[in-house]
Amino acid sequence: MSEDRVVALEIALKTVMAIARNKGLDIDELCRDSIGAIIADPTMKWVKPDHVQNSIIEIEAAKKVIARRKSASAQ
Repeated sequence: MSEDRVVALEIALKTVMAIARNKGLDIDELCRDSIGAIIADPTMKWVKPDHVQNSIIEIEAAKKVIARRKSASAQ
């Protein structure tokens, strides 16, 4: 995967999380549900076993960035 695509996907994930938070959704719950789906939801057919761990890491990393931005804007 090209570096540009990786950056674009990271931006997309963080943006989706930020918009969800701005609309009042609980980001912790959203991330827990997403990770649970990656691990065990058989309808998520695009999730390949060899990508599970890295996908979880990316969700958690994006959540941390969004949490920092929320607390920085609250100051």
